[in-house]
Amino acid sequence: MSTPQPPTPDGNETPRTLLRLLGAFAAPVIVYLLAWEGVARGVLPGVDESARGLMIHLFSVLIPCLGVLASIAIAGVKAGRMLGGGVMAVFFLTMYTASGVAFGWLPVGLTLLGIALAWGLGRLCPTMSPDLSTAFHRARH
Repeated sequence: MSTPQPPTPDGNETPRTLLRLLGAFAAPVIVYLLAWEGVARGVLPGVDESARGLMIHLFSVLIPCLGVLASIAIAGVKAGRMLGGGVMAVFFLTMYTASGVAFGWLPVGLTLLGIALAWGLGRLCPTMSPDLSTAFHRARH
C-alpha cells in the first residue's frame, strides 16, 4: 500500500501571497489619500468653524488607524502591523516634510497615535489567512 503524499502547494499560492503583500503595502497610503479627500469634501464643509480644528485632529488619528487596519486585514496581524505602520509613518512623514508646511509636532503625534491605536485594535480586526509573516517564515526554511 502506498502512503498518501502531503498535498502539494497550490500553484496560485505564490502570486496570491505577492498580491497580498503589495496590497498590504499600498493599502495605508490609498486609504489615507481617499479618506482625507472624502473628509475634506464631505465632512469638513458642514462643520462649524469652531469645531473644524477638533474634527481635523480627530481624523488625523482615525484615518491613519484605518489605513494600518486595512493593511492588517490584508496581511494578517503581525505582518500588517509592521507593513502598515511602517508605510504609514514613512509616507506621512515624507509627505508632511515635503509639503513645505511649517513643522509642528502635533500632526506627527496624531498620526503616530493613529498607528498605535491600529496596533492595539489589530487583534480585533478580521484578517485574511495565513498571516504573511508565517508565509515568509515557511519560505526561509
